[in-house]
Amino acid sequence: MLVLVSLAFVATAAAHDCQNGTRPASEEKREGCDYYCWNTETKSWDKFFFGNGERCFYNNGDEGLCQNGECHLTTDSGVPNDTDAKIEETEEELEA
Repeated sequence: MLVLVSLAFVATAAAHDCQNGTRPASEEKREGCDYYCWNTETKSWDKFFFGNGERCFYNNGDEGLCQNGECHLTTDSGVPNDTDAKIEETEEELEA
């Protein structure tokens, strides 16, 4: 009986660390804005997201902030984005 109570406590404690918007200590080096935790009741992985404004990064050095489960980069990744496209359109209009 004591073993079952102990196991239930451990499962509850582990599940408590897995909540949307909360970065568990075990996920400090996790790329992106999502992470998975094992659900002992369903015997499957549950997907969670870091909160909006939480710092995110990729192992290639890119950094950003989480927004709605996605990592929005604040460093120049070398890949064109919406802002780059608008600047290019404006420059073309000025040249015309």
